[in-house]
Amino acid sequence: MKTIFKMMFAMAGVLLSLQSLAQPFTADVSVLSSERTLHQERYESFPQPPYLTVYQKGNKKLVLLAARHGEESLPAVQYAFDEYKPQVALVEREPNEPFGPCLSAEDGYTAALASLWQMPLVRMDVSLEQQWRFAQEKGFSYKDWQMLWIIREGYARAQEIDQPFAAKEAIAAYAKRDHRPAWGALFTEKELNRYFKKYYKQNFEETDFIKLYQDLMNIYPEKWVIKSPFYRLNNATGLARSRFMLQNIAAALNQYEVVFAEMGAGHYLDLVPALQQMLGAPQVIDGKDLPKQTLWQDCNWNHLKETVLVK
Repeated sequence: MKTIFKMMFAMAGVLLSLQSLAQPFTADVSVLSSERTLHQERYESFPQPPYLTVYQKGNKKLVLLAARHGEESLPAVQYAFDEYKPQVALVEREPNEPFGPCLSAEDGYTAALASLWQMPLVRMDVSLEQQWRFAQEKGFSYKDWQMLWIIREGYARAQEIDQPFAAKEAIAAYAKRDHRPAWGALFTEKELNRYFKKYYKQNFEETDFIKLYQDLMNIYPEKWVIKSPFYRLNNATGLARSRFMLQNIAAALNQYEVVFAEMGAGHYLDLVPALQQMLGAPQVIDGKDLPKQTLWQDCNWNHLKETVLVK
């Protein structure tokens, strides 16, 4: 009789295992919406970024950082690694694009910790080519596209060099990294200065790019920010990017038990309905409530191993 019961329990275990394999995590992108105005209730229900959300379903755990891009999100990354010990890390960064400096950008610091912990790192953002096609479909010009990346470059540069960002230098930096002649013509200096003055009401070479970028990326933006080409284009391409992020999260959960992911808080709010549908309601940890963290001051990517989950 005992032998029969053991066999029954063994068979039940096999059936449960097969059932779990037959019902993997899936990314329901139909739940996502690009209309940020629909997210107002979500804005109000979460803390100011950065904050962590921890989802648990069975033996699977997703630790997700809703970041405010910049160094203030780094303690939350450190806490997530130390507290939850993830087996894979996912970052908001496009293929073939450089990470931000590891002591001032959450994607760079996440990559550094993944390197230190010898865990795989996944870039869960879509390629520039795919983003540009989406921007074109939404009616944006190549000037709009160039300025999006020039402002981002100005922000990254300002974190390292306390010097004015000349228009000529900005155009050259964009041309070297991201320009595709088939997409359109590069800014001239005159065009760049005129465009920037029109939409951002200040002289390009006198701009504090750290403040400008933080204003433009604020999850609770001012009215002038919402009207800017940067904000509108960033949100227009956001849907395609959020879909890809959700697909990567689902793929990671199907391969690993503890997954860490970091993304801007705007992307996270896009994904909330789909994540809750997939995993249930999360535990929310306000970044201001975290204990003081000791960051890795000599951070580097010397042993980083990247992997691709979704193509």
